[in-house]
Amino acid sequence: MKYRFRKIKNPQKKDDQGKWYGAPVTGNRLNTRAVCKAVTRNTTVTPTELETGFNLVCDGIPDLLKQGDSVQLGSLGTLRLSHGSMGVENIEDFNTSMIKDLRVIFTPSKELMSAIKDGLTFENAGVVANGFTFASVTDYKNFEVTKRNAGDPVGDDDRPVIE
Repeated sequence: MKYRFRKIKNPQKKDDQGKWYGAPVTGNRLNTRAVCKAVTRNTTVTPTELETGFNLVCDGIPDLLKQGDSVQLGSLGTLRLSHGSMGVENIEDFNTSMIKDLRVIFTPSKELMSAIKDGLTFENAGVVANGFTFASVTDYKNFEVTKRNAGDPVGDDDRPVIE
């Protein structure tokens, strides 16, 4: 799995320089058909059969969630609905229009998380700073040194000149 360094400032601390965090880099977004082809590669199940079954499950999930049920998807994990609401001083003043931020929560299973973590390695894919993605930490540091040597102030709004 690849990551890039990103500097994030604490909005509560105006003078804070921020800290560097390793942020995940997402690769391709695979559609259902591509996933079905990949996972059925060494099976007797055809990608079309799996996609049909997957679509049937997806079609049925909304009604199950609307009934207040949580939905376990095998060893993948569990889906459930959640929401927030506005608060009231008097319980009689509450109405359903005060329910906000409806969302679906996915909780991966222990088996899925274990399978993901098993053998997972991380690779540095660069640094995002100054409105630019640098290929490596060394490239970023060289840019910073060049800016300082030129007498230019270095800040988050400075962008490298690309010729």
